[in-house]
Amino acid sequence: MKKTKMVCTLGPATSKYEEIVKLLKAGMNVARLNMSHGDLDWHQQTLDNVKRARNDLGVPCAIMVDTCGPELRIGTFKDSKVCLVKNHEFVFSTREVEGDENIVNCPYPSLLKILTKNQKIFANNGLLEFVIKEVTNTDIICKVVVGGEISNHKSIFIPRVRLPLPFISQKDEKNIEFAAKNDVEYISASFVNRPEDVIEMRECIKKYGGRQEIISKIESLEGINKLDSIINVSDGIMVARGDMGTEVAIEHIPQIQKDMIQKCIEYSKKVIVATEMLESMTYKRRPTRAETTDVSQAIYDKAGATMLSGETASGSYPFESAITMTKIALATEKVVNYDNDFAVSYKNLHKNLEVIAYSSCATARAIGAKAIVCFTDQGKTAEKISKFRPKAPIVAITHDIFTYNKLALAWGVIPVLARKQNSIKEILDFSNDIVKAIKVCKENDDIVITLGLPLDEVVHTNTIKVCNVK
Repeated sequence: MKKTKMVCTLGPATSKYEEIVKLLKAGMNVARLNMSHGDLDWHQQTLDNVKRARNDLGVPCAIMVDTCGPELRIGTFKDSKVCLVKNHEFVFSTREVEGDENIVNCPYPSLLKILTKNQKIFANNGLLEFVIKEVTNTDIICKVVVGGEISNHKSIFIPRVRLPLPFISQKDEKNIEFAAKNDVEYISASFVNRPEDVIEMRECIKKYGGRQEIISKIESLEGINKLDSIINVSDGIMVARGDMGTEVAIEHIPQIQKDMIQKCIEYSKKVIVATEMLESMTYKRRPTRAETTDVSQAIYDKAGATMLSGETASGSYPFESAITMTKIALATEKVVNYDNDFAVSYKNLHKNLEVIAYSSCATARAIGAKAIVCFTDQGKTAEKISKFRPKAPIVAITHDIFTYNKLALAWGVIPVLARKQNSIKEILDFSNDIVKAIKVCKENDDIVITLGLPLDEVVHTNTIKVCNVK
């Protein structure tokens, strides 16, 4: 079983029940719904298919609703897409026009007041580049600097410009209500620039009675500069390298990615590396060597998860993409020396639960335990143990279905859904049986068990026990 989790974006290529089953069998741990595409009826049907598939297969799978955020998206083209040519003129117009190779609708009149001549505009994850020649009362007239294909509803990005848009739009609020109503496990918040954005979203989630965890997508220089404060109020971070690569010099992205991963681990927060990980597999059956190395490097750096976007949403080889990413993860994890890399300092352990988590990992390392078993209500113990990236798999046993699926995103965690155990004997017997049943241990292997005592009280995890599998 792989330690590094995989997020798969669902789309036209993978929204049906049978397709989702295939993705789950290929190693998908999190199903991502990109709310920038499709309507709520389509997303509801897809979400229902995910829930049905995970129940039928008896496997945990988290669902992530990805908000649009304060982003800019163009309208549509007459033939769905066009190819723009270098040095040609192209217009982003606030007028309702049918798009072609000369013009497309861009329904944001407020941009006309803040954009000026010689500013740059990027599209399609920075692949297309424009420079502004003139701004009129209705149009942003540009020269194509880097041409290429652009299709309906693609996002555009203007570096170092704070957009005159609310962080939570009316559409995003409806999407948050949708996530809360369906009790999905995660909301990924696009274009988070400051901690106040996360706080605003958390209040909106509460407004609709939700309990979703927030994954903040870092896509701008402002977000990078305020990373620590954003991590502090978030449940996790997505290293969203697409738009980030248009605002930050691309040669700095690898180091920024490393820093983000390390900080999230230190803060005990989830971290997902995203964008173009196996991009060529959108059209080809095999990835490039560079893409394979890119995925592997994220795993060497101990990212919590890697993500597939267009590869699984609309690509020609969605299942091959998921299988390939799983194979890369398993091959890389075999050669990562997690024992030697176990070097988190005690000075960072400022809470009792972190001390217990660290001690359980240290004990497992010292005795060569084949698994760390934790009993958890909300998943916090498992997530704290995950922080230390132990070699032994983390078997998280919970009675709560939400926690069970939520932990599908936690690095190294194998969630198990079971009724509450009412005695120490039941806990020990169940631990003994489950590690054999899921094939992480065999007879005479040692395991480390964490739990909270006394069992008849609501207490944090406070006990570590070493057992031999019978």
